[in-house]
Amino acid sequence: MPDAATLAQRLIRNLDDAELEHRVRAPLYESRTARLGTGTAARKLGATVVVLPPGKRAWPYHLHHAEEEMFVVLEGSGSGRVAGELLPLKKG
Repeated sequence: MPDAATLAQRLIRNLDDAELEHRVRAPLYESRTARLGTGTAARKLGATVVVLPPGKRAWPYHLHHAEEEMFVVLEGSGSGRVAGELLPLKKG
C-alpha cells in the first residue's frame, strides 16, 4: 500500500502551487494555464486553472462534443460566449 506522501503526490493539487504556463497568441489571446490532472492518478479528469490578463481571451470560440465544461471565477469578472451570446461572469 502506498505511503501518505505518495498518495498526496498522486491525488492532491493546490491552485496556489500550480505551475502556470504562459501562452500568447497576439493580439486577443493571452493566458497562464496549468492542467491540474496531469501527473495524478486521474484518467478522465479535465481540470485546468486559467489566469487571464484584463481584456484578453484564453481561446478562440469553440465547443466540445464529448465533454462538458464548467468555469469557476475565483477573482475578478469577465464574460463567457455561449451560443453566440456574451454572458457576464463574476467571482464565485
